[in-house]
Amino acid sequence: MNMTGNILTSDFKAQPFWWEEAAPFTHRIELPPQVDVVIVGSGFCGLSAGLRCLELGQTVLVVDAGPIGGLASSRSGAMLSSGQKFLLNGASKSFSEEKVDAVSLLHAEAFDYVKGLAVDEKLDFDFQQCGRLFLASVPSDAARFDEHARVLRARAGVSARVLARSELHREIGSDFYFGGMVVEEFGGIHPSKFGRALANRFLAAGGLAASHVRVSNVARTRGRFDVRTARGTVSARHVLFATNGYTDGAFGYLKRRIAPAASYIIATEPLSAGLMARVMPNRRMYSDSKRNLWYFRPSPSGERILFGARPAAMPVPVEEAATTLHGFLCQVFPQLAATKISHCWTGNVAMTSSHLQQIGSVDGIYYAVGCNGSGAAIMPYVGRLAAERMLGVRATPTLFETSPFKAFPPYGDFPWFVPLAVAGYEMLDWMDRKRAGI
Repeated sequence: MNMTGNILTSDFKAQPFWWEEAAPFTHRIELPPQVDVVIVGSGFCGLSAGLRCLELGQTVLVVDAGPIGGLASSRSGAMLSSGQKFLLNGASKSFSEEKVDAVSLLHAEAFDYVKGLAVDEKLDFDFQQCGRLFLASVPSDAARFDEHARVLRARAGVSARVLARSELHREIGSDFYFGGMVVEEFGGIHPSKFGRALANRFLAAGGLAASHVRVSNVARTRGRFDVRTARGTVSARHVLFATNGYTDGAFGYLKRRIAPAASYIIATEPLSAGLMARVMPNRRMYSDSKRNLWYFRPSPSGERILFGARPAAMPVPVEEAATTLHGFLCQVFPQLAATKISHCWTGNVAMTSSHLQQIGSVDGIYYAVGCNGSGAAIMPYVGRLAAERMLGVRATPTLFETSPFKAFPPYGDFPWFVPLAVAGYEMLDWMDRKRAGI
C-alpha cells in the first residue's frame, strides 16, 4: 500500500473535483434599492426558488456570502435518489402511515422534477439514471433489506431488488459487504454543472444575482423588509433564507435549528477502464448502512471514483482527511491500494432534528432548509414549494411545514454536539461489527 505521504498526486487540489468543469463564479452587481423578493443563498434551493418566483411575475435578487453556487451544492456527492434516506435511516419509524406516504410522495415528485430538467428541458448537468446499490455493512443490516425494498416499492414507487452476499460480485468488486439492494431508477448528477445551469437559467430569465454579499440582518419596515448587507440595504416584499449548512447569525431562529455537519470527499486519479470495470462493473451510485456511512460513485465520465465519509469526529485538514478516506476506500477496494488521490474537499451538510426538510416563516421571513444529506434530489423542489407558499399560490401547507422544527442545544460558532454524535455513531458501528465477529 502507498505510504501516507505518497497518496496524493503531484497536482493534488484541496477543492472539489466538480470545479474542474464548472467552478462557482463571481457575479458582482450594484444592489438594487428594492425588489419583490430577496433570496439568501445561491445553491440548488435558492436558485430554484428564484426561478419559481420569476415564473410567478416577481422581481428577484439572489445574494450569497460567497461565489454563486460555491458552498454545499457544488461540494456534494450528487447522488440522486427518491427519499431512500428518510425511509432507511429510521426517521420514518415514529411517523404514521399517512405521514410516510406524504413524505415519500414529496421526495418522488422532487426526483421527477430534477430528472425532468435534464430529460425534458435539456439542461446539461450529466444526469445519469444508473441505479444505486445500498450495501450492508454487517449481516444484520442485510437481513433488513427485504423490508426496505418492500417499503421503497410501496412508498416511493420504484423497483427494488435484494442481493445476497454471494450475488454482490455482479455489482461490485469487493468482499467488504454482506448483501445489497439495487434501485434501478436512482442515479447521479454533476452538482456544479447543475448549479451553473440553474444560475444561467435564472439570469437569462431576468433574475438578479449578487455574489460575495453577506446579509447581516433583516428588519421589517412599513410593511416591507430591509435586507441589510455591507454593500447596502435592499427593500423587499418577501425574504427567503435558503442557507442550509451555512446559516449564520443573520437569522438566529434558523441557526438554532440547523446543525452543520462536515462531510469530506476524495477523488481518485484516472483509473484504467479495466480496473473500473472490475470494481464498479455497472457504474452505479453506492452507499452503505453504517450510521457514519460511506458513499461512493464513479465520476460522470466513469474514469475516477469519488468516495465520501466523515474521517473523524472533529473537523480535520483536507490533506489529513484524504489519507483517512484513502484508507476507507482501500478497505472496500483493496485493488486501489496503489491509486493516488487528486482532490479532497469538505462541505457542510445541514441536519435537522427530525431528519426532514423544513419550510416555514418567522415574523414573515421565510426559510427552506434541511438537506440532511440528500440535497441534490430534494432541495431544488423544496425551494419551489417554499416560493409558492411565500407568494400565496399554494394554499395548503406541505408536510415540510407541519413537522416540528426543534432547536438544537445552544451553540456559538461551532456546533459542539455534532462531534459527540459522530463519535457516538462510530461507537455503535464498532459495536455492530464486534457483535457480528467482523
